[in-house]
Amino acid sequence: MSRARFDTVAIVGTGLIGGALGMALRASGVVTRVLAYDADPWAARRAVERGAADAVASDPRGLAAAQVVVVSTPLDRVAQTCLTLGPYLSPDAIVTDTGSVKAPVVRAVERAPHPVRFVGGHPMAGTEGQGIEDADPSFLQGRPYLLTPTGFTDREAVAQVADLVRAVGMVPVVMQPEVHDRLVALASHLPYLVSCAVLLAAASEPESLQVGGPTFREMGRVARNPVDLWEPIVEMNRDHLLHALSSFRAALDALERAVAEGRARPLLERAREAAQRTGRQVP
Repeated sequence: MSRARFDTVAIVGTGLIGGALGMALRASGVVTRVLAYDADPWAARRAVERGAADAVASDPRGLAAAQVVVVSTPLDRVAQTCLTLGPYLSPDAIVTDTGSVKAPVVRAVERAPHPVRFVGGHPMAGTEGQGIEDADPSFLQGRPYLLTPTGFTDREAVAQVADLVRAVGMVPVVMQPEVHDRLVALASHLPYLVSCAVLLAAASEPESLQVGGPTFREMGRVARNPVDLWEPIVEMNRDHLLHALSSFRAALDALERAVAEGRARPLLERAREAAQRTGRQVP
């Protein structure tokens, strides 16, 4: 049997994404052992029970053997978690994360007094579910995994994280942190706010909440996510999200004018063409 490329990978934060990554890594054949570490000891034990890890690290010292540490905590805790764990890790360990805003996290980690080999990361995958109970590696398959190195990032570390990304069935895509935040504001964060806006508008006529069909329910799916999850995202990517909202408002105004003037079809066709381009595998 060939030797695994990585002896030990640690998942810090064994919720929906961390759990799914742990399951996929254990099934990949390129990792000998996956460790679970979580501020909630029950979640780490449950990760082992659900097949997302082989063992629990009870404290940060248990992560010393990890070659790669994946920080999958809530976004507002990512940078501090990286800084806190740094002194306990091997100097050669690679630290990456799964947060959906990159520039402020990358800046904070790169300026740390105890440097780590950090590679910013963001798997573009998930569901409205929450926690280890809803973790499922199938929702990772074929999805982009955005990596955000800077001029200070160890290139070998980027290559190794990209190898792990491919091992779990995802597609690594490299871009600068600021580019990531601008694009994801449009492609991920804006849809959440639009979903909220649709529900707020519908709630002005409460009966409409009861008669909506599948499209309405799907529009509201993202708005059902916990506010505690999304509030830090909105705050940390505020500038890019404000620009995205401005672009959305302009598009909505154009649609409103087109509907009023009876010439909506060209815009509807353009939207349909854009929709057909979404979800295509990135290069």
